[in-house]
Amino acid sequence: MLLLSFLLNSCKNNSEAEKTETTISSKKYDKINQLRWLLGTWVNQNGEEYSQETWSAENDSTFTAYSFVEVNKKKVVFAETMALEQKGENVLLTVAVANQNDKKPVTFKMISSDKGKVTFENKNHDFPQRIVYTNPVKDSLHAWIEGKVEGELKKVDFQFSKQ
Repeated sequence: MLLLSFLLNSCKNNSEAEKTETTISSKKYDKINQLRWLLGTWVNQNGEEYSQETWSAENDSTFTAYSFVEVNKKKVVFAETMALEQKGENVLLTVAVANQNDKKPVTFKMISSDKGKVTFENKNHDFPQRIVYTNPVKDSLHAWIEGKVEGELKKVDFQFSKQ
């Protein structure tokens, strides 16, 4: 009887410890958890051009994405990989494009995050210097890149629907 009581109490304590650990982990990564609305597959069909961006949670602190644009359902004309990571109090977006930036990834730091909108910035990058994601309405994603090119402000918009 004593052994049974010990085992039951031990299982209960493990369950409480797991709940506490989960709570601590979610608080530790609260900034990236606020961006979970990015997760999923986002698509845009615009005539002959098809765009897709797919975000996945790798672990508590990291999301990854693959984005591409193809023409005529045959030829990929652009592709990039992204990693969104919470490191301490910072959230970093690292973007790698095979034929850009000497094939080196570029990292942008989150500078603001409101409900349904997040802005990343790297003032030292040629273009873009900012990447913005918004979730204006359910199942909709509006993103844009912006920055100065030869002293002129340039902005490129991307509209996606959740697949």
